This record gives sequence, C-alpha cells and structure tokens, in this order.
Amino acid sequence: MLLEGPVSPRILTCAIIDDDEINRLTLQHCIGLTDSLHLVASLKGGVEGLNFFSLGRRVDVLFLDVEMPDLNGIEMMRLLPEPPEVIFTTAYESFGMEAYELNIADYLVKPFSYDRFQQAVQRVAERLQPVLPAGVDLRY
Repeated sequence: MLLEGPVSPRILTCAIIDDDEINRLTLQHCIGLTDSLHLVASLKGGVEGLNFFSLGRRVDVLFLDVEMPDLNGIEMMRLLPEPPEVIFTTAYESFGMEAYELNIADYLVKPFSYDRFQQAVQRVAERLQPVLPAGVDLRY
C-alpha cells in the first residue's frame, strides 16, 4: 500500500513550568498556534513540576524555566529519573553550557519569536522520531 500525500505530524503533549505568569501565557499562546502541540499542564514552579511528574504523568516536551525561586529548572531536571525532551525558556544566556550537558533539546532566550519557538519544537519532533535501520522503506 502506498501512502498518498504527506503524513500528518504526530501531536506532541507538552507542559510548561515557569514562575512568571506572563511567560506561561506567552508559551500557552505559542502552543495554541502550533497544531503539533497539545498542552497538558501549565505549572508555577519546580516543586509543582516535580509533584506533577511524581504522580506518573508524562509529556513529550517540557518548556522549563531555569530561574525559579523554589527549585530551578536545572535542579529539577537532575531530580527527574526520566525527563521528557526539555526546551529551556530563560532570560539568561549564561546557563547554556550546563543546559546542553543535560542533553536538553533546545534553549530559548526570552523574549523569543514564534519562528524560533517553532524551530525548537521541530528539533524536539526530530529527536522523537524513531531511528530506522538503513534501507527500510515505510512505503508499501
């Protein structure tokens, strides 16, 4: 069977963890404009985020602020046994090296454009695609 036309992209579940309401609303707006994303939770801090994940909840991608008063994003990532794909969203460029050591998907410096947001989401989608052995053709 040959697939006709483009294959529709997978819908990625996502969550936001940011202590600033304006930043959460901005991310919610960007997610709402993106057909390939479905927002599951918008949380105010790292402790709330840990509680969310400790209940067995999972998402494909986490938009995570770095600087938060109760538990920062880097500390939170280190406490998660199986973190999702993470896109750090921060006003500070200085956390870049530490963030990449944690193997995050992307690093958005606030304020960021919707185009840059889409680029980060695309990077996550590519990281989540299964790797097929060489020579495998999905067309039938």
